[in-house]
Amino acid sequence: MSAARKKFATPERRLAVTPLDLLLPYQRAWVQDAARFKIWLKSRQIGGSLAASFEVVADAIETGGDWVILSAGERQALEFMDKVNRAASIFCDAVSYSSGREYRPEIQKSQLRFPNGARVLALPANPSTARGYSANLVLDEFAFHENPEEIWRAVYPIISNPLRGALKLRVISTPAGRNNKYFDLWEHAPAFSRHKTSVYDAVAQGLALNIDELRANLADPDGWAQEFECQFMEHSSQVFSAELVKGCESEDATLDPPGELFSTMLRPRPALFVGIDVGRKRDLTVAWTLERIHGGQLVTREVLVLDRVPFPQQEAILAPRVMAAAFTAIDATGIGGPVSEHLAAALDETRFEGVTFTGDRKRELFERLKKTMQARAVALPAAAVIRDDLGSMQRIVSPGGTIRYAAARTADGHADRSTALALSIHAAQRNPSAGCGAFAAERVPTGLNVRHRPALTRYRGAWAR
Repeated sequence: MSAARKKFATPERRLAVTPLDLLLPYQRAWVQDAARFKIWLKSRQIGGSLAASFEVVADAIETGGDWVILSAGERQALEFMDKVNRAASIFCDAVSYSSGREYRPEIQKSQLRFPNGARVLALPANPSTARGYSANLVLDEFAFHENPEEIWRAVYPIISNPLRGALKLRVISTPAGRNNKYFDLWEHAPAFSRHKTSVYDAVAQGLALNIDELRANLADPDGWAQEFECQFMEHSSQVFSAELVKGCESEDATLDPPGELFSTMLRPRPALFVGIDVGRKRDLTVAWTLERIHGGQLVTREVLVLDRVPFPQQEAILAPRVMAAAFTAIDATGIGGPVSEHLAAALDETRFEGVTFTGDRKRELFERLKKTMQARAVALPAAAVIRDDLGSMQRIVSPGGTIRYAAARTADGHADRSTALALSIHAAQRNPSAGCGAFAAERVPTGLNVRHRPALTRYRGAWAR
């Protein structure tokens, strides 16, 4: 009988299935590796965070030791904590069954405490956070942390200090170029036990994933090589630093619109610009609305997020925003094509552009967004979800010199807000002199394409939303 099986069995009670039996072989290999220092080079979407959660929970129950998980941002930390809670439920069921006594942790938003006193906390990574705790540590998606070198300098004295005990360190990430601390650890750190799992390894060991479909949908050979084949590309850097994002935050910017912003039958507003990134099953659809005010600054009025909404409903919800805007730029790539075409049918083409994403076009969009932010010419809502989304965007240079922009795909999207914001900035640039002041709402629709009145009629019922 394995150590894991013995742990949840007594002479009177034996489990036919233990918690580790729920994992795939590469996940179990990670959990059962008892090395003090471990590093995992892994593909996306293979259940790496879940496996790490299983180890954290199993160790906390067995040893009573505390664990701290440092993730790239607040949303990622809460997402990791959700997996810890799922693992805790499974392990505590097993302990309760084998002992005959109820065994349940106290669960809070970003931490839980087991009956033996062990705590698990999930936090956004920064050097001060890393210095503030003496505990076993997980650096989740470490290649995407802001200032990973500073975090490492803060962490290592803690986990290597013999007075604090033999604390454990787990470093887990998908590659993000070669010029970061994660790559340095993977290549050179001598004391680490190394695990590598590409998407091909995971599927060969039982992961139910259609590789061909996934690769075709990504449509990015460099992205596929790095995010799924675990290849380190030449160079990667964060596009929008936390300092840059916070410098653009303003109390004037809002996630939710003022009540009359998209009222029924409004004349197109000369100061309003909309960018729409289209998604359906795996990514979010986001519509970002900007208003140009006196002085020319662009202020966020709404960040609309649609999660797994069918396309006909998406079109009905997006229509009043498109009708109200002076100009709209929308993702017309792949699944965005039909949505873009249907919305364009009700508008004069001078107020609408479908943007097909190519490497060069994405580079143009994000470089313009960065320059706009550096000039403090756009006001953003002070929201963690916006900071994390913008912070996830990476500028990656391939060995051949190709530049691309990419972000980690999480349960909260794939930098969809960043893309919608870049499109809304592009829409404003298409009409640089429009707006610069308040305007009155007029209930006479203009700029509509008379040839496509059926399309207009189709959306009219949704305008009051």
